[in-house]
Amino acid sequence: MIQKRLVHSFPRPKPRETEKSTLRRALAILALIRKIGLVLAPEVLDWDLRAIVAGNEKLQLLQRRLCLTEISLSELCQHSTMFGPIAIAFDVEKMRGAGAMPALYVPQGAMNNALSQIGTFCVRGAYHTKYVLERLQELKNLSDPDFVAEHIQKPLDSNYNLNLHNSDSAGNIIATYNVPAKQVQSVLKYVGFNNIPFDHSIGILSIFLNMFCPTDNTYTGEQLGYYRQREWRLIADDVEFNGQPLGRHLSDEEKAELLAIDQLFWERVLTYGDHQSRRCDLALVYKPITSWNAFEFAEAIYAPEHALEQVSAVVDDDIPIYSLPKG
Repeated sequence: MIQKRLVHSFPRPKPRETEKSTLRRALAILALIRKIGLVLAPEVLDWDLRAIVAGNEKLQLLQRRLCLTEISLSELCQHSTMFGPIAIAFDVEKMRGAGAMPALYVPQGAMNNALSQIGTFCVRGAYHTKYVLERLQELKNLSDPDFVAEHIQKPLDSNYNLNLHNSDSAGNIIATYNVPAKQVQSVLKYVGFNNIPFDHSIGILSIFLNMFCPTDNTYTGEQLGYYRQREWRLIADDVEFNGQPLGRHLSDEEKAELLAIDQLFWERVLTYGDHQSRRCDLALVYKPITSWNAFEFAEAIYAPEHALEQVSAVVDDDIPIYSLPKG
């Protein structure tokens, strides 16, 4: 049986970039991984809804993830040609224990085939279900007099009302509701009885939305192109483990280090809904527990033979280092 590993290769070579420059970036990224850990890069994924929804509804998924590929060593040389000259190989079982999961591949549908749109329908459903749960959590907070009193920093009459409203896409209020907070709280206690809390459900749907990946690579025109990459992911977002977020935001100093490695990539502004942020401001460092160290889960590092000494100088013998297998 051929042993396969979960591999993270980096960085993807840029057009017209020399091999020397790519390797220089790779070594800088490796040094940063050793210093702060694995950075979950944000991407905005636009999902095509034209076949199932009339109008101009947009579905954007902000995903923050680190991608791993399940491959054998015989595939590593070709893989590194596309994704980068340095590869960190992880034992599959160890990374499963660290929270890695396979990507959830969703087939893109054919415009003239309704049944082929089931995957897109499910993605849209998960997205809107998360929104509904966020509104329920919001109502739970607003109907809790202790929560509101702490938020506004002054005493609150327990018989207060909630003034709720719906707005259209232009921000115009189209419906208003004046509801006693006690009644809202009673309804939500009924809905939540013997169920996991709303905020936990929001976190679960955040996991799914970070794991969705289209099967076909429309950029290259390769059908099942993404599916055949056998991708696994580490994700964070709105998810907590034992009360601690799975990821942390980068400090200003760490952002500066990312920008020094690849300013064009990390300074790029991503548009997500009504928000615009630099990629480095949205990035997270995977940190499920305080003592978590990615190198403790690494099995080996692979690099071009002429770069082994440079890699060794960065990792300081923490991990075995091997030359990339010949393709």
